[in-house]
Amino acid sequence: MSRGLSTETAPAGQPETALPTDQRLILAAERLFAERGIDAVSLRAVMSAAGANVASVHYHFGSKDALVEALLEQRGGQVSQRRAELLDSIEASGDPSARTLAEAFVRPVAEQIAAGGTAWVTIVAGIIGSRHPALSRITEGFAPQARRFTSLLGAIYPGVPARTIRFRLTQAMSLTFQALGDLDALRDMLALSGTRLSPDEVMEELIDMVTAILAGPPDR
Repeated sequence: MSRGLSTETAPAGQPETALPTDQRLILAAERLFAERGIDAVSLRAVMSAAGANVASVHYHFGSKDALVEALLEQRGGQVSQRRAELLDSIEASGDPSARTLAEAFVRPVAEQIAAGGTAWVTIVAGIIGSRHPALSRITEGFAPQARRFTSLLGAIYPGVPARTIRFRLTQAMSLTFQALGDLDALRDMLALSGTRLSPDEVMEELIDMVTAILAGPPDR
């Protein structure tokens, strides 16, 4: 669990112009949706930014909603796979804790920033914050892992009702994406108070906060 976090935003690997059309469209949509919001961006704007034509947009996605879904699933699938690996490791250790589960929750999202996914994290934060209709797709995608987190946390804290654990997980999700969705702004705000944190230090602080959300019995 030692992958670092940076504010790199350029996609790794080959230049965008060499990518398949569907990938160019997704990357263009990521940038525009992050800058302006999903509802403020037309398919024509995405097409223009990607250097694609109308026919290719409709061939690959068919609609803007389908493009949004593909965009969310592409990096969301990577987050889910990484979380599954971390949860498998935690289960294999036989010694789960709120801290290791918090790290399994936060780190896969943070790693997307290092992999050029800053815009994607910003988009998801906006969807959660605005209760955009695409939120249902995010919650559906997270549901299988939410059940794993709930089961593991229930074993650690048997006195905590499942509904309380699920509530805490939704708050952890909101906090994680809101904090990482505009990492530079967060660090700038901290700097105003004389606190300077590296991206990795921000991630560790966030893991501490999520640990506090997940841990312990209800105070009532």
